[in-house]
Amino acid sequence: MTNRIQPYTPLSAMDAASSPPPAAKPRASTTDTASQTAQADSVTLSAATQTSAALVSAARGATGVNQPNVNAIKAALANGSYNVSPETLAQAISTVLKETSR
Repeated sequence: MTNRIQPYTPLSAMDAASSPPPAAKPRASTTDTASQTAQADSVTLSAATQTSAALVSAARGATGVNQPNVNAIKAALANGSYNVSPETLAQAISTVLKETSR
């Protein structure tokens, strides 16, 4: 993933009036100015940062709730048919603990 940095934008007329004038610089030749204008700064993000950005984007787009599963569990609790074996519960807890310790 490469992000482009936008070129410098000059101050507005109001900001320019209140700030001191910049120090004079020697004028560059036309070819130097053209090559400087054509160059653009860029930033390349590491793979870890790209993964983090993708995860954040996916999390922002998710509702976080699987409503059909919630409704099914509520119905099973209400009619007394919801049953979780201790082995299944222990496995689920172990999985969550392994994922959070990474």
